[in-house]
Amino acid sequence: MLNHFSHAQTQRLASIPALLGLSLLPVPAIAFDPSGGTASLFIILGLGGFTLINLLLQGLFFFAGRYSSHTFTKRHVFSALLVPLITLALAIYDHRGWSDFALNVGIICIGTGLILLPLQLHQINKTVHAKADWILSLGALTILGLSYIIAPLALFTIIVAHIGLASTPKQMPKLLNYLALVSGYGLFGYWLYQTLVMFQS
Repeated sequence: MLNHFSHAQTQRLASIPALLGLSLLPVPAIAFDPSGGTASLFIILGLGGFTLINLLLQGLFFFAGRYSSHTFTKRHVFSALLVPLITLALAIYDHRGWSDFALNVGIICIGTGLILLPLQLHQINKTVHAKADWILSLGALTILGLSYIIAPLALFTIIVAHIGLASTPKQMPKLLNYLALVSGYGLFGYWLYQTLVMFQS
């Protein structure tokens, strides 16, 4: 009985550091304080999701050798930087206090650092892959498949398909890019229509 009591007491004491650590996390404050939560929600979901899909695009373009072009690299980086700039403006406009603002800015800085990754990949001496047209066309179709689960991803299907069409002279990859392009426009347009109907109702 004494051993059983000592063992139970030891388990309770061992759980105290974990509970103290959890109590120091800022997440509960975000969950229970609705004021200023819009920026945090948009940064976590919007910027976080965009960063993940952008990392997928970075890998796709790197293996296809597209970052061998300095112009393409700069265009990709500058266009992707629009998202953290929007989230930064939202974080300035909608925040609860300096600690909340610092947390949001920290997340934005991490996302911005990952977006700037192509500038480093450009320094790697990697020429255009011999199968770059196949890599881009299959990448567009892969993102298209994901778009049937998360419809806004169709926008990235359209982007990759356009890039593939601009850089492929071969017939079969071109047909695959056209297929991804038409399907992507249709899916993205349908999602926009459904979104507008939902907001109007």
